[in-house]
Amino acid sequence: MSHRVDLHATALAQIGGLPPEAFDALVSALAHVSERPWDAMAIYTDEPEFRQVIFGDFGLVSFYVDDVAEIIRVFDITWTG
Repeated sequence: MSHRVDLHATALAQIGGLPPEAFDALVSALAHVSERPWDAMAIYTDEPEFRQVIFGDFGLVSFYVDDVAEIIRVFDITWTG
């Protein structure tokens, strides 16, 4: 099952200024997450739907897995730049 990736307005704003290499790494990480969301690290032990994954050497993307709607809801992108 593949999930659709949905970026919250906050996450979209955080993408601004990403260098091309970081953007490519982010897209690759989200593509992997859309196929295998439960492989990502859980943020909270009591709410496993909240996950995060590192994209390249550039940063961290945090998201919520909605299995019912088959959506990955990205709510935060933190990068080193």
